[in-house]
Amino acid sequence: MPPKQKQRTFLTNAQKLQLKQFWNEHPDLQLLAVVDWVRERFGVSVGRATLYRIYHAPVETFAGNAQKKKGRRVKFPGLEKDILAFYEENRRLGDSSGLALSDEALLRAAAELRARHGISETELKLSNGWLHRFKERHALRIIPQATGKQAATDVTQTTSAVMKEPTQDAAVKPKRKPRAPPRRKPTNQPRAQILQAECGVVESIEASEEAVTMGITDTTVSMQQSLASCGNASNALEDAAVIATVSAPTAAAVQPLKYLSAVAADSVTSVGFVRWKKHGGMGYENIFSVVNDIVSILRNVSCQINVELQHTSLPPGTSVIFKVWAGVELLGQCEHSVRNENGRSLSVLQLKCTLPAQTVIRVEYHAPGVAYNDSRLVLRLLGSFE
Repeated sequence: MPPKQKQRTFLTNAQKLQLKQFWNEHPDLQLLAVVDWVRERFGVSVGRATLYRIYHAPVETFAGNAQKKKGRRVKFPGLEKDILAFYEENRRLGDSSGLALSDEALLRAAAELRARHGISETELKLSNGWLHRFKERHALRIIPQATGKQAATDVTQTTSAVMKEPTQDAAVKPKRKPRAPPRRKPTNQPRAQILQAECGVVESIEASEEAVTMGITDTTVSMQQSLASCGNASNALEDAAVIATVSAPTAAAVQPLKYLSAVAADSVTSVGFVRWKKHGGMGYENIFSVVNDIVSILRNVSCQINVELQHTSLPPGTSVIFKVWAGVELLGQCEHSVRNENGRSLSVLQLKCTLPAQTVIRVEYHAPGVAYNDSRLVLRLLGSFE
């Protein structure tokens, strides 16, 4: 009989980080002593070559999914990077309002990006399995599709209940056949009244669904109105994903998300215009542009403009923080900040407008102090016309 091949063992990223921390605290330990510590700590035996690689690897190598063991390379790293950037742009909505980007919206965006990279469907199939592995690779949150945290709680409770069922009793006692549904008791109520009652139940269900849809729409409108009065403009991009995936009744009615995200190229003092550089986006190439620090509209469009300005804390009596211009036309101005802490303030403004082609969008800082280079500007397409 040939000798049994030794089974390979691996450490998770979390275990590797613990190992590096232990090694930093005890730099004088010999390698064999570290091998013994790993065996006692994690219950696995690893070779000295593996420990040598872990010791010399930077800490950033093991960041991300704590349960990941192997660092396999993806087949299309450029596409992977763009999909992850799209997810990061839409993550803030989930952090602030509890609503997360749905799996369907993420798969649709991945399909659009796959086509732009010239990758065929046979080369990369964007299935639910691929989506699960993508989330595992980047340690992304997995949000249940239907009811959020409640669905996750129900699944956990159901799984726990199944795990707690005694296996011995199941082996001894045969399973019972399912009982037939109880027979309906005879009633003197006329058949027409019964049908009318059943139709009433159906109508009430349909009315409830319509009310839910209207509630979602009203919630979206109220979010946009609050943002227009200096709410959180960074959530506006994610609103598009929510509107596209929740409000639309069918997949055919969903409009593709097209937006441009820009960040300030440097800080600016009052009074001065913010210079921008491209940060991300999707499908904006023929609609918006950032050239020579200037954001421009390339076509006749109806769009949403979201400005999130980080600046020094405001002194009392400040009337205008910043203004948004479309060429020489004043679109709006922000007069109040939404957050003040540690000597910094956040001021946001959301605008909806119809603009002609070749319009230049400018943000003019007016408040005393400095507007910092982590300020953001997002343009989202609502519609285009000739």
